[in-house]
Amino acid sequence: MEDNNTTEDIFDLGAWLGHKQAFTLIAGRCSAATVVCLRKIREGKRYRALGLTWEQFCRQRAGVSRAFADKVILQLEQLGPLYFELSSVTRITPAQFRQIADAVTEDGLSYAGEPIEIIPENAPMLAQAIEILTTSPDSEPETPGQTFARAERSLRSALADLECLGRDAPGHRLPGKLSLTLLAARATLDRLIR
Repeated sequence: MEDNNTTEDIFDLGAWLGHKQAFTLIAGRCSAATVVCLRKIREGKRYRALGLTWEQFCRQRAGVSRAFADKVILQLEQLGPLYFELSSVTRITPAQFRQIADAVTEDGLSYAGEPIEIIPENAPMLAQAIEILTTSPDSEPETPGQTFARAERSLRSALADLECLGRDAPGHRLPGKLSLTLLAARATLDRLIR
């Protein structure tokens, strides 16, 4: 009877590992599912079927430290799967997520009355919305260095987006609105350089 339970445990563990590997191969949206699999393995002590401790299983089979596995399982329990979905697209700390949790739904991050879909293409918009939503009016003002770093990140992101639009334009001729935007940006940059 003991052999039968061990065989079932091994098959069960194999199924959960298979789920974890499959979810890991899919887009970052499934990272919450990966953590669910880890939680099921830990709660059911399924790692014992391999003769491993939880710590050994994490290191040898899951490829993470026990501390990391325990941390992400706790985050899943406290913050839910939407935290993992959002954090797979843009950097957000658990503390920031707690501040905006009510604005995050299956439809996306609600900002200015509209949901921003949580997809990689929207990462710059999501990051900007998170920054605005998590900056409280009574927080300390940015230092000039922080302001510069934020502006530089935004400028690099905007330039990359505009470059993509320019490349995708038929015959590399820029549409009128894009051309006007670039001319206005150039004038502003010229003023700043002087």
